[in-house]
Amino acid sequence: MDNNNAPNNSRYEKPQTIDELRMFCESKGMPLEKMRFFIGEDYKGARAFGIFQEKDGDFVVYKNKADGSRAIRYKGTNEKFAVNEIYEKLRAETDMRRHYAPPVTQNGPRRLLPFCLSHYLIIIIAVIVFGTAAKAIHDYSNVPRRGYYRFSNNDYYYYANDWYEYDYSIAEWILLDFIDPILEEYCYDYYLTDYYDGEYGFSNFEDSEYWDESYYGYDYYYADDDDYDWDYDDWDSWDYGDSDWDSDW
Repeated sequence: MDNNNAPNNSRYEKPQTIDELRMFCESKGMPLEKMRFFIGEDYKGARAFGIFQEKDGDFVVYKNKADGSRAIRYKGTNEKFAVNEIYEKLRAETDMRRHYAPPVTQNGPRRLLPFCLSHYLIIIIAVIVFGTAAKAIHDYSNVPRRGYYRFSNNDYYYYANDWYEYDYSIAEWILLDFIDPILEEYCYDYYLTDYYDGEYGFSNFEDSEYWDESYYGYDYYYADDDDYDWDYDDWDSWDYGDSDWDSDW
């Protein structure tokens, strides 16, 4: 385990310790408390993502839901793995806000419409706008992301527009021609990570016959930080109410 407390200077390297992650967030000007991310803190309140180290040495990555209950994302001795989990969640939450902007309204001249008719039109327009925005958020948030998934006690990997399942009987990854619609629809509820760690029990997908380093698709974009721009211009506008506080992660 790398316990070096100095921050990573290379923009191509992810933080690997809690201290590195905290300094990384500070360097980007992230208002962490407003964003509801608690780095190095066992925060007890509702609506929070966090990471901390217990007295026994284990690292804990957690999410406190809207009702105050806690979902544990990871608990173990691998600090690098734990930091990567909360780092990727921070990135996913940033992406969600970067790709979705609420509709802009402008004040215009008052319409000379009958009172009731104008209100009906406002309601209809609001329903259309809300429905369109909700669909856009749903479609974006449910695009599978490259990485490992666990669903119904089975382990999966999404890569290059295909799903794979780990077959423990032969200790190999196999290509699937059918995936449970529930997993495909609610993929992020079952997402583990894109970072391989032997603690999960399956083999590294990158060692399988299906891996091709030359593939650059939508899911590949999320796997590496090389071209990711963390210099978000509007941290102060962050609304933690945009997060899904009812799911496990």
